[in-house]
Amino acid sequence: MDSPDEPMAPTDNRLALGQMETMVSGLRYRRVKTADGVKLNVVEAGPLDAPPMVFVHGLAGSWETWKGVMAAPELTSRYRLIAFDLRGHGDSGTALKPEQLTADGPEASSRLWSLDLDAILAGLRSPVLVGWSFGSGVIQSWLYTHGGPGNAQSIVLACAPNVIGPVPPGDPAEALMSPQAIMALVGAAQDGGAFAAAILANDATDTSFSPQQRDSIAAIAEATPADTVAGVLHHVIDFRPFLATMNGTERDRITAVIADGDQIFSSAASEVVWEQAGIRTVHVPAAPHALPVREPARFTQVLLEIVRQRL
Repeated sequence: MDSPDEPMAPTDNRLALGQMETMVSGLRYRRVKTADGVKLNVVEAGPLDAPPMVFVHGLAGSWETWKGVMAAPELTSRYRLIAFDLRGHGDSGTALKPEQLTADGPEASSRLWSLDLDAILAGLRSPVLVGWSFGSGVIQSWLYTHGGPGNAQSIVLACAPNVIGPVPPGDPAEALMSPQAIMALVGAAQDGGAFAAAILANDATDTSFSPQQRDSIAAIAEATPADTVAGVLHHVIDFRPFLATMNGTERDRITAVIADGDQIFSSAASEVVWEQAGIRTVHVPAAPHALPVREPARFTQVLLEIVRQRL
């Protein structure tokens, strides 16, 4: 029987994605099991006795979203950095039952995606939580499920809104995504190249990102099972009412980072929906949706400044 927290070596799958030559030095691998039996791949850096900082990646991604950020000396010297592959992604369990990927209704679906974060956070004190794209949705699901931030010291939600799925006509969230952005997400597992180009671009015509970044993102996306992508897109919820009812002290621990060049989520619409929920925002000019991947040093500085202000 697998122990709930066991060491795990890098797998052949990671090698196949061509990532080993740029791996961060000093990484530790282990795996944990969620309450519903999904094995999660966990990757760590930094001192074990340092304050924990937990990173949650987005749709059709993996912990490698954070590889550049986790190499930053400013972070590795101060924090125990913990990244992981969400269920159905990367080297976490992918041969899953339907009920391990989808649940009907916002409450049940939020509980399902919260199970991953519950398993990672077990035993951690005062963590900093950092989500990117759908990873920010996972953190919001965890907040919603548990009724607030609990003992989390600070929460950073990058390049994501607080609304997932359709909204009534006239709602400002209607302007969050273009049809092209929606198609890029829906087709992530089939056309990783188009998905990668959409999330790396910092304006509608930008192609200045590196081919290596594009190919890496595309390979990870295409290695993600189509059922996983469908499961993520099945999670439909509007977090605004819940976030707005949190007390001011709790909301003050949350910061939304908006990339002004984001080609997936409109920066203008994102500002509106976060304001509706009473959540503080920080804008990053001329930045793409995949800010932590394309510009990890820049994202690291934004992250550190937010955390300093929340202390």
